[in-house]
Amino acid sequence: MNHKHNADVKKRAIHRIKIIQGHLKKVEQMLTEDEYCVDIVHQSRAVQSALKKLDLLIIEDHLNTCVIDQIKTGEEDKTTEELLRLFEYK
Repeated sequence: MNHKHNADVKKRAIHRIKIIQGHLKKVEQMLTEDEYCVDIVHQSRAVQSALKKLDLLIIEDHLNTCVIDQIKTGEEDKTTEELLRLFEYK
């Protein structure tokens, strides 16, 4: 399925990806420099938190666009399957 993302959402998502990349590089640097383990874990958690925020941003965009379009065109089953798969309930 081809979807053109909302320009603002796309810009925000790319910004978050750059933040994630920075955090991840920092984790690598900290490991290379044998920094304190707990400090490395804190930096790793920052990566995980940033990834969760990215996921939520993309899911919100999906709900506001694709899901609405699918429901309007009678594709409720597809929407349900996608969302359940996304949240690993199925």
